[in-house]
Order: sequence, then structure tokens, then C-alpha cells
Amino acid sequence: MAASRTQIRGDDEQRTTNPYSTSKLSLLSIGGKVKDTDVTLLISAGLLTRQLIDPNMYWFVIPNIGSILKGLSQGRKELLSFLSRRKYREMHLAALEKKRLRLSPLDMRFHLRDLIGSGHLKTVQTPTGILVRISKD
Repeated sequence: MAASRTQIRGDDEQRTTNPYSTSKLSLLSIGGKVKDTDVTLLISAGLLTRQLIDPNMYWFVIPNIGSILKGLSQGRKELLSFLSRRKYREMHLAALEKKRLRLSPLDMRFHLRDLIGSGHLKTVQTPTGILVRISKD
């Protein structure tokens, strides 16, 4: 899974090749003001980095995002693998929330919400509580 990158240009020309690119001129037209001191502050904070191709082009970055993305991916795999080994590929939500994932630093509830929201898991209301099952789609 790749993270999206947003770029800003430090000069007044606009490039339309990347849908995430923007120029100083377009930022000013929507009310934003980009100053060299702002860019310097973002670079020193580690939230902005220069592109190697063009010194006036920058990437917004999120420090240490790699470990979070790795934990997200491994947690998804571990949870789906756990459910697919069950006889009916389903389990009660309350029992699942008590489980701990070995390969992810993120909480089980986070992964459950992520997989339900993405459509990989479905919830079914039963008389004994909410049941979580792997989607057949």
C-alpha cells in the first residue's frame, strides 16, 4: 500500500501533470500565503522535504509512517487469517476485541473497524450479540 504524496511548488508556475501539485499562485488565489520562512519551518520540523528533480518542488511527509503502515498491513493479514481458520469464518465481536495481535502495534478494535469499513468483514446482529464474519464478495 502506498501513501499519497502532496507537492507544492515554491515558484509561480503551475504544473498540471500531477493532480496533487499546486503552485504558490494557486495557494494565494484561495487565500493561502506561502513564505520562505514557512517552508523553512516545515522543512526543519521534518514535515516537508525537497524533491531531487526540482529544487522548487516539495513533498509533504509524515515521519515514521512506514512502521505504522507495516503494522496496519500485518494486522489486517493476521486478523483475516485468524478468522479464515475458524469453522464458519466468523466470531463474536466481543470475543474478537479481547484478542491481541502479535504482529501489529495497533489495537484490535482499530483493525476491526478498518476491515469492516473497507468491506473485508461484515457484521451481523444475532440474539447473542454482534457477529463478525469474512465477506464472501
